[in-house]
Amino acid sequence: MVCISILLFSCGEKKEESPSGFILSGKIDNAAAIQQVSIHEITPGGLIMIDTANLDAAGNFQLNGHIPEKTFCVVRFAKGDVILLLDTNSQFFLNIDLNKIESYSIGQSKENEELKQLYLINNTFLKSSETINERFSAYTDTTLTNQVQEEIRFAFDSLQDSHKIAIQEYVGSLNNSMVPYFATSFLLPEADLSFLKSIDDSLYNKFSSSKYANQLHQKIALLEKTAEGNPAPDIILNDPFGKKVALSSFIGKVVLVDFWASWCAPCRKENPKNVALYQKYKNSGFEIFGVSLDENRDAWISAINKDQLLWTHGSDLQKWNSPIVSIYNIDAIPYTVLVDKEGKIVSKKLIGKNLELKLKEIFGF
Repeated sequence: MVCISILLFSCGEKKEESPSGFILSGKIDNAAAIQQVSIHEITPGGLIMIDTANLDAAGNFQLNGHIPEKTFCVVRFAKGDVILLLDTNSQFFLNIDLNKIESYSIGQSKENEELKQLYLINNTFLKSSETINERFSAYTDTTLTNQVQEEIRFAFDSLQDSHKIAIQEYVGSLNNSMVPYFATSFLLPEADLSFLKSIDDSLYNKFSSSKYANQLHQKIALLEKTAEGNPAPDIILNDPFGKKVALSSFIGKVVLVDFWASWCAPCRKENPKNVALYQKYKNSGFEIFGVSLDENRDAWISAINKDQLLWTHGSDLQKWNSPIVSIYNIDAIPYTVLVDKEGKIVSKKLIGKNLELKLKEIFGF
């Protein structure tokens, strides 16, 4: 799903004459609770406001804007959002009922109808996620056993897999459309590299002037650097004592690069499991390289000692500003990269039971 933050930009005063650029007119039924609607461009850095409009007594509105190319935008209401693909000089009419937003209509627009179907697929996933979250919230610290946590994680993983398959199958059915570029935003960073490359291969030549085509093209180039089977980019950091440590120094061992932080509660919950695996396999050629996204040195060292993490650690204490974050395409922690004895990436995002099973497969016990 799309995670967005708002960047507010001032809007110029509307002129009395008919504006150039796109015109998005619309009517909102059951709009008593809202007085205003807005439209924003969706960018990798968040939302950029294009225009706002007040609703009249009947719920009618009109939004105007200038965009240099076909652009994915979000129309925001008090009760939800609608994603649209707007062209430079175009006119659309959006009809929506706030009591059933998913039934909105945008007139004769092939790509916007495809976006609506994508919205419905993703909305099904969100509702299922909410159901699992409700189940999770019913537990307390005393009843949330390791078994329950594993069951909930399995439920989320299964839902994520089915969500990914549904979107990929839908995208595969589209022809001559820019919608697949937006679909990738529901999947990254979970999307298979092969799937992203299939979109790039089939659409890049046609839409090479589009910023979305170029963004995906560049993203694939970056993802390929940390694809399974490729050499892991070296990581050189200071350990808690100020000594340089490098991932490349572990050649000859199977290494779990564990991206974590003292402030990350899910990471801290994984630490006891990693400690147990380390004790089990350390004499068989297994090592852990803990890469912290901390910014407070004392908190970092305190967490290492408290959780008894008796392996090699490193950090540049830059939190999410660390260059390593972009090199390894990390958007959330805990995040792991398993590296073989030759320094090649075996797998990524292995935690808990999945990590345990993989190590058992590698070491044979």
